[in-house]
Amino acid sequence: MLLAGRDKSELNTLSRLLDDTYDVFTAQNERTALYILKTRSIQLIISNMDLGHTDGSELCAQLKTSVHYAHIPVILLIAGGSSRIKGLDSGADACMESPFSGEYLRAQIKNLLTNRARIKDYFAHSLYAHMGSSSKEKEKFLHKLNDFISGNLQNIDLDVDTLAKLMNMSRPTFYRKLKSVSDLTPNELINVARLNKAAELISTTGHKVCEIAKMVGFNSQSNFGKAFLKRFHATPTEYQQMTAPTLYIA
Repeated sequence: MLLAGRDKSELNTLSRLLDDTYDVFTAQNERTALYILKTRSIQLIISNMDLGHTDGSELCAQLKTSVHYAHIPVILLIAGGSSRIKGLDSGADACMESPFSGEYLRAQIKNLLTNRARIKDYFAHSLYAHMGSSSKEKEKFLHKLNDFISGNLQNIDLDVDTLAKLMNMSRPTFYRKLKSVSDLTPNELINVARLNKAAELISTTGHKVCEIAKMVGFNSQSNFGKAFLKRFHATPTEYQQMTAPTLYIA
């Protein structure tokens, strides 16, 4: 968990409240926060509006437009008034107005993490549903492959040659290896990963469909819509209406 805010005493108070349950990292400015996000596995962010040269809503807006971080729940700690509107506009998953109880904060965190875990489990199952009989070796190969695909979703030129190179295999060897563990071709696997990530972003963010299409590597919204409909039996807009995220306001 990442706690961000300029006030060190407030960070220490929040850290003491949460570090018995979560691994807590703190940042007093945007630069440190982004560094922690790149180097640590962060599952949730709690940010004060005051981050020195920027504010929490600007950091949140930046993260919510990144395919790598948009799925991370963000709780903004606000003072009320116009900051509440800024928080909502930035895409925050929850805005909590001070003062608030530690019990309420813990409940809010638990709720957001539980919802994200359910979504993650669903899409993880969906991605590996094409596997034959499971084995540790197969799962290791596919998880490694999925990590490479997930890290390059915005690359519209991602293809079998790129994946083979990333996996340190020749193209024929890569094809044979994938065929032994999956019913999907490399291009089909890439497409499934793109669409699953798109569905996750639709479910957990407030981005427009055209923005999400670009975030997952589609350069044509029309092609994205057709592919999405074929996989999920609903258009992106219909899916967005069915799974629109809820913003919790204290």
